[in-house]
Amino acid sequence: MLGYIAKRTVIAVFVVFATSALTFFLLSLIPGETAVTIIQRVFVGDVTYNPSQAEIEATERMFQLGNPLWIQYLQWLDNAVHGNFGTSYISGRPVLEEILVRLPATVELAIAAMVVSLLIAIPLGVISAAKQNSKTDYFSMAIATFFIAMPNFWLGLILILIFSLHLDLLPVAGYGGLDHLILPAITLGAGMMAVTVRLTRSSVLEILRLDFITTARAKGVDEKRILYRHVLKNAMIPVVTIAGLQLGYLLGGTVIVETIFAWPGIGKLLVDSIEAKDIPIIQGCVVFIAIIFSLVNLLVDISYYFLDPRIKYERV
Repeated sequence: MLGYIAKRTVIAVFVVFATSALTFFLLSLIPGETAVTIIQRVFVGDVTYNPSQAEIEATERMFQLGNPLWIQYLQWLDNAVHGNFGTSYISGRPVLEEILVRLPATVELAIAAMVVSLLIAIPLGVISAAKQNSKTDYFSMAIATFFIAMPNFWLGLILILIFSLHLDLLPVAGYGGLDHLILPAITLGAGMMAVTVRLTRSSVLEILRLDFITTARAKGVDEKRILYRHVLKNAMIPVVTIAGLQLGYLLGGTVIVETIFAWPGIGKLLVDSIEAKDIPIIQGCVVFIAIIFSLVNLLVDISYYFLDPRIKYERV
């Protein structure tokens, strides 16, 4: 078990390193001089200001922008390992501080969306599998197909149109109490729910066809007991996998939904930084997302051991 965790940790570190390197070199291709952007947004606060050549050269020396790109990356990497991801061109605050300030809002939205998804998807998937080829099954799959096909930005706009503008029940956007959380959580949770319903149904159907389920039925065990005590636990591994990937996506920043609902999370921060060409924030957000994904995937793999003790990581 410990050996497997060590291997996965090494892989995760390599993934984060590769992501940071690729992002750093791609950001260098953004049109415009970085020194000019820093002068306009940090020192002057006017994007129309035209700095002199002397100002540009002084800024390049200050931020070591004249060094070859690979040296700049190594300098950034050395600072990042020590917790320094640079300074935002816009706010002048440390990048890590900017990300951590936005993290609670993203975590809140991610947990709410996961609750919406799993509370609906797992029971619906189990019932659909238990009543295969019935009207309930067809109805459940129709709902799942509908929400899979529905882009979340379009669903968010429809929900705003109905519940905010026409019915005036919920706020259009913003961050505050529970009423602000409902629409973005449903928008995110609906798409994830649709995927999880189909996966739960397929997994449960696969377990229902196994010999030990036939034996349990032959012994007269109650069908509900079979379904929820024997089938559900064995069917959870693929469901946990997809839920973990979805949670990693959510914690990494739900870019579109946070933008639509003006939710002050990491996704909104990333979009604003791209528009403002705030390169340190973009780099920091991408690396943070890579770290979250790698960590969540590792935790999901470890959870398999508790869901199915037959899994032995030493043999992997």
